[in-house]
Amino acid sequence: MARAREKKFEPLFESYMKRFKRGGFLVGDVFKFNDKFKSDDAYKSLGDNIKDVLDQMIDSGLHIRVINIKNEDPSRYPGNSDTAQLEPVLDIALDTGGGRYTSEVSVPCCIGQPVQYAPNLLPIPDAWRRKDNVNIKPKEVEEDEENLSNKTDRGNGELSQTALKLPTDNTTLPNATQPHTVDYLQGLK
Repeated sequence: MARAREKKFEPLFESYMKRFKRGGFLVGDVFKFNDKFKSDDAYKSLGDNIKDVLDQMIDSGLHIRVINIKNEDPSRYPGNSDTAQLEPVLDIALDTGGGRYTSEVSVPCCIGQPVQYAPNLLPIPDAWRRKDNVNIKPKEVEEDEENLSNKTDRGNGELSQTALKLPTDNTTLPNATQPHTVDYLQGLK
């Protein structure tokens, strides 16, 4: 019985939340301003403080997301799709990553458009990229015998030159007479 109710609810929910019913936007869409949005009358009617926030959002280089879609005027029956307006007001915000949104502001939907990246993930914003100092072709390090980094204290309190070359043959340890495995293998005979 409960599953039957869910099946009835899903088509109702999907029919109301279709993309092209309310200005072509869904919550979570990436918002991109139109090329000449500053010459639009809707943008000119915004306050100077909102225009400043929009300029800061564009200059930040981060993705701008739609976080809410609402009617310009409140309707008597907000859940009824018959009272929904075709050009709603969008709440947009900077996506700072990790589900964090900052610089929220309301704008008319006619000054921008949604950007589709599906089925892929969003590209990394340019603001998050930094100069990388990974050296693919490393340079040979110059050996300086007087450098303190090349000196080693071998337990006698004096600094001596560090062996910077790897040995090419087996190294005999001063305390080792024979390998320990010889002792173990003698018991197996």
